Amino acid sequence: MENVTFFDTPTVTGQAEPTAPEGGAMGQETFLRLLTEQMQHQDPLDPMKNEDFVAQLAQFSSLEQLMGLQSVMEGVYMGVMSMNNASMASLVGTEVVAVGDQVNIEDGGGADLHFHSATNIEGGTVTIQDESGKIVRTIEVPAQDSGDFSVGWDGTDDDGQPVDDGLYTFSIDATDADGEAEVETRVVGTVTEMDYSTGTPRPSVEGVVVGIDAILKLTAEEEAGA
Repeated sequence: MENVTFFDTPTVTGQAEPTAPEGGAMGQETFLRLLTEQMQHQDPLDPMKNEDFVAQLAQFSSLEQLMGLQSVMEGVYMGVMSMNNASMASLVGTEVVAVGDQVNIEDGGGADLHFHSATNIEGGTVTIQDESGKIVRTIEVPAQDSGDFSVGWDGTDDDGQPVDDGLYTFSIDATDADGEAEVETRVVGTVTEMDYSTGTPRPSVEGVVVGIDAILKLTAEEEAGA
């Protein structure tokens, strides 16, 4: 007769077979009870070998250590998250340059739309859309040198009427000496608040939320005002 394995305890007439708790979690009491039942009902002519018994105890010991390590790691993670959130809060008031294609219009005002081009551009057209995707304004852009540049928008549509307050998406179609130029849109401004609602800190740059990984440059307040 083969040895009875740890999770294959035979059923004894009139006695319920021991089972692990719901969810598969096994504590010390359950482990010891199963091990005791296994030893009581093993074949006396072919008992469990000492090395098998020691191996099962070692497995349970390793499991306990892993569970303890998981608790420690969860504590470390929470600590790191707390420090990370605290450090991210210090970004409020900092001038940033980030990858992004949105601008926030408030109180009927205008905004500067920022771009970066690796090459000189011969000209282009900026297209501005509202949150529904409707084009509200197009602006012709003159030739620009390579690097960073901005295009002013007075916050009006193509009919000259002020647009509603809210977020607007902008893009640019530009050409260089070789044809179509690759121009990247930028979000430039001061971090006005930090959003933690998603579990990951997300700075709001004057009403436009950007990802931490989208930030390209940080400028200290004193330096920005210099």
